[in-house]
Amino acid sequence: MVTAMTAFASTIRRAIPAETDRVADLLAEAFLYGDFGPYLVPNVETRDRVYRPYFRILTEHALAAGWIDVTEQLTATAIWYPIGERLDLDIPGYDTRLAQACGEYLRRFVALDRAMHAHHPTGVPHHYLAHLGVHPDRQRQGLGSALLEHHHARLDADGVPAYLEATGSRNGALYRRHGYLPRQGYRVPDGPPLYPMWRRPRPAGEAG
Repeated sequence: MVTAMTAFASTIRRAIPAETDRVADLLAEAFLYGDFGPYLVPNVETRDRVYRPYFRILTEHALAAGWIDVTEQLTATAIWYPIGERLDLDIPGYDTRLAQACGEYLRRFVALDRAMHAHHPTGVPHHYLAHLGVHPDRQRQGLGSALLEHHHARLDADGVPAYLEATGSRNGALYRRHGYLPRQGYRVPDGPPLYPMWRRPRPAGEAG
């Protein structure tokens, strides 16, 4: 796959299995203070301990069943899945591993999973942006945009739409700048809202 260069001379490439722990730790650090953190695990120190094995489960699966883009120095990452007529991400041993990772907070992670699965669009093949994370020291420097542009180039060439769930106004604004349009939002039971967004493929030469 053709690599892309950001303004920071950072090559975007596909992650490899040997980088599983580094990608998982990057995601844990990127989302530690995210919009859903206080709901999932209220205490920050506990959240950090839960997030690292939690994101390791997701990273392992994405390496096998999806696509993980990273910047060369592993300062930012995006996890994508090709989805067919409906969402079907079967992670081997997921229930047991999730319970081990999340402990007393399992119910909230399960509620989040169920809400996202119930509202995921069906009937149109697309790519699903499951996670986009940038290390806290490198946020607001354009790395998230670079990762989006890199994958969107592939989607546009193939005529494939994309879907994601924004968790707040700040990342929603980022996605709107890259051509995503909002869909009907929904709320996790007893938790915060999610804001689904859809991006149609862009013809060659069209901005976004």
